[in-house]
Amino acid sequence: MSSKTPLPDSPSRNRLTPIPESIHTIRGYPSKLIVYQTDASKYFWTRIYFNNKYHYKSTKTESVNDAKKFAVKFYEQILVTANTERTSDTTKSFAVVASRYFTSVEKTTTKTVHRTDLSRYKTDILPVFGEQEIDTITNSQVSVLINRLKERDLSVASIKHYLVVLRKILKFAVANDLMQHIPMFPKVQGRVLTAQKRDYLTQDEYEELVTSAETLAKNKVVERGVLITDEMKYLIQFMVNSFIRPSDIRVLKHKHIKKMKEGRDTWLVLNHPATKTNATEVQAMPASVHIYDKLVKFKNEQLMPVGLDDYVFLSEYSNRNTAMEVLGRLFRRTLKDSEIEKKTGKNVTLYSLRHTSIMMRLVIGRVDSLALARNARTSQQMVDKFYASHLTTQHVRKQLHAFPEAEEKARVASAKRVVKKTASKTTKATPKKSVTNEKKTRPVATKKVLAD
Repeated sequence: MSSKTPLPDSPSRNRLTPIPESIHTIRGYPSKLIVYQTDASKYFWTRIYFNNKYHYKSTKTESVNDAKKFAVKFYEQILVTANTERTSDTTKSFAVVASRYFTSVEKTTTKTVHRTDLSRYKTDILPVFGEQEIDTITNSQVSVLINRLKERDLSVASIKHYLVVLRKILKFAVANDLMQHIPMFPKVQGRVLTAQKRDYLTQDEYEELVTSAETLAKNKVVERGVLITDEMKYLIQFMVNSFIRPSDIRVLKHKHIKKMKEGRDTWLVLNHPATKTNATEVQAMPASVHIYDKLVKFKNEQLMPVGLDDYVFLSEYSNRNTAMEVLGRLFRRTLKDSEIEKKTGKNVTLYSLRHTSIMMRLVIGRVDSLALARNARTSQQMVDKFYASHLTTQHVRKQLHAFPEAEEKARVASAKRVVKKTASKTTKATPKKSVTNEKKTRPVATKKVLAD
């Protein structure tokens, strides 16, 4: 119904009262959620009775289908922002209890964990349980949530993360005497791939990816409305030389980067906020200094902000979720043009750059896995299970066969031979003085000294 049905004028009728013939419910949602028309507006309105009061809003559309879509979003917004005042302390609505839970743990939970848990709650958990009394949730209803997640093709590990969030909310309810016990959760069938290998790039593949980024920037290629510039190349190089995760790009600002120098060595130290585990300082590779300097120069030439509080990458996006989405699209386009996946069969993602960084240190460098893990803000176990899962004995043959003391002695001996050889060449090139001339000059010098 796209237009309201006229009714005979009635002096007792409120112009905001729903026209009975125009009322629509929405399949799959509570009957208390409706869309309707009134005498006061040509647009459909939506109304929901929740938490002991009515919530109204105009849909700003004359289409009933569009109005229903608006109503669903409005309903979910009402649930997410459920009242948490003392007047609702005894309310057992799942949405209200969950809202109280997230408010109570916001200051004591790591920001990343809180943001991730809240996102999972809003996207999949809340739509399943909504206004349901929390103490009526059963095992079969938890199964509904699991099936919903499986339909999205989520991994077993991801589904279990969602169940962890739900269990946290239910435990909060038990602690506040809103339910007696937590229902038994169904087992999630399938194997968690905890030892799944993560693809990385070889040195040649890494260079091909950088070349692909350079070519796209040179040709001014636009990907879904966004111009690919040299910033993409610098980002790839910086990640491979700094061990950072993609999530670190979200928070990394110029104030988190410090240039260090010791003797002839120069490098960058990163002290950005933790996005997954800890906030240990990261000692980036020496090459990162040159990469970072070129990035800053590029941004200055493009009149882009490079202040201490500006983000290092994609600083034009204040919404960092949007920044990461754009970055993902640009990286996929760069990867596609490089044809690395097509040629190797690898599954390369932005995270593969971090894997490449760690693998290069294991293969090329001479650093133990504990020190590497500490610098990469992870654990030695994680390095062994995931990052080093591709490592073979052939990769580390040179390190295994190396004798540092013998190599140092050989290096010193080689340096001495070079010095001796150079000195020998210098001696041959210098003409010798004749004995006759030397004898003639000695008496003169002696007499001069005596005369003085």
